[in-house]
Amino acid sequence: MAATLNREKSLARFRDEEFDLAVIGAGINGAAVARDASMRGLKVALIERGDFAGATSSRSSKLIHGGFRYLPQGQFKLVYEALRERERLRHKTAPHLVHPIQFLFPVYRKRGFNRFTMAMGLTLYDLFARMPFKEWHSSLNASEVRETEPALSREGLTGGAMYFDAWADDARVTFENVLDADLHGAAVANYAAVESFNVTDGKIVSASVRDLIGGGVEVIRAKKFLNAAGPWVDEIRRMDDRAAKPCVRLTKGVHLVFARTLLPVRESIVLADERGRIVFVMPHDRYVLVGTTDTDFAGEPASVRTEIADVEYLIAVLAESLPGIKLTSADVATSFAGLRALIREENDAPSSVPREEVILESPAGLITVAGGKFTTHRAIAQKLVDRVMRSLGRAVGVCPTLETPLPGARALADGDSSGGGATISMRSIPAASAEILKARYGTRAPIVARIAERRPELAEPLSRNCPAIGAEVVNAVSNEMAHSVGDFLIRRTSLSWRAPVEAEAGAAAVARIMAAELGWDRAREQAEVASFTHEQNSRRVVA
Repeated sequence: MAATLNREKSLARFRDEEFDLAVIGAGINGAAVARDASMRGLKVALIERGDFAGATSSRSSKLIHGGFRYLPQGQFKLVYEALRERERLRHKTAPHLVHPIQFLFPVYRKRGFNRFTMAMGLTLYDLFARMPFKEWHSSLNASEVRETEPALSREGLTGGAMYFDAWADDARVTFENVLDADLHGAAVANYAAVESFNVTDGKIVSASVRDLIGGGVEVIRAKKFLNAAGPWVDEIRRMDDRAAKPCVRLTKGVHLVFARTLLPVRESIVLADERGRIVFVMPHDRYVLVGTTDTDFAGEPASVRTEIADVEYLIAVLAESLPGIKLTSADVATSFAGLRALIREENDAPSSVPREEVILESPAGLITVAGGKFTTHRAIAQKLVDRVMRSLGRAVGVCPTLETPLPGARALADGDSSGGGATISMRSIPAASAEILKARYGTRAPIVARIAERRPELAEPLSRNCPAIGAEVVNAVSNEMAHSVGDFLIRRTSLSWRAPVEAEAGAAAVARIMAAELGWDRAREQAEVASFTHEQNSRRVVA
């Protein structure tokens, strides 16, 4: 059957039912926990005060990787687990969203790794991942590196390597976890904010949740509450215990996007600054993603943004290794800034703080999870749901997410399409539109194609060269709980960074379609376009 995401239905369930587990926060950790718990038969509520993947989980480097740089720090267990999860996502559970990416890693004298440590580290990396021999890394001498990527600086270049990792649309991976939780019976609502907990006999028994769209407050009753609020986990903890000390350290990661005509690299490249910190340069279609920074952040998490110092740092790293490519802050097509919630270790530099997750439980029963790598979200969720199952006196059993693909990687259920009509629907729309849908929705593409089949005007791109069509907007409203132009362009499709110029050009078309679906008046329609345009403009930081 088609996606059942229905916010009003979920709000009614919040009022009427008691849940086994209420998950606060629908970033990747919360979404993965809700999916796992629902698949194991628990009655689950998933609450998100913004949009799904609205913060850190849509602002990552888009990499599904082991984290090669963690090997010199001795974080072998983390790297091993991440690489095993990478391979599971790539080959079994999310092959429609997780794709291989080959990196060129140049080695420079007195900067980062030397050729020997690079080769040893990548050998360990490939062994951990159990890579087929055809995907093993290859070592290059200096002339081979220059031939592979002529734009690289020759000064101090001693050689390099080519190796495989993987990349993904982080927001779509998060959303498909939310969707699968819903398909397995979870009550799901975005734009629903926890305001307080209610305690009986020293244990949390319910939470007051404000509906940020319709107004009003619902009381969610649950046997267990799990706090997966990302950068806001300590805020939620203080609702439980006002004296709770901070458990996480926030660091900021900034990414820049340039038109490929301005940054014409042939390959995805791993660069290092003078301290050996890694910066990725990754071409995606007509644009190139560059990142990330890693600096401490203090302040309200919602206020995080790209500063000129972040832009200058990343451009300086590019200039040192790609001296023939002259970039300035005015060349940034867009950017995004996100916050990592790390283990609170005050004395270490941000880049050296361990990336393992933080898991705590308060005397009142509030379980908190923060941090961890995006790549290991499934394994983190498994640990947490095992814990919840035991606390509820339920058999842990075999974790279903070990083998079960995400919705877009498994066959459509009866009712998702009209049998053989799925193929007919895909063939009835332009080939370019069909390819866009397959890349974003996997096996669920026919659900969107059916909309375009019924309304042919929605089979066309939203703007010139835009890799999204109008039918996707209708699907996002009807089946994916999108409520704003930003929900669609920033998170359901990631067009805000993958095609920023085209996204801005298509914002009016998105608003027009959403207005028809949601009953907006002309003022709301114009306000939505203005809001998205303002958001995009704020991501261009010029000195």
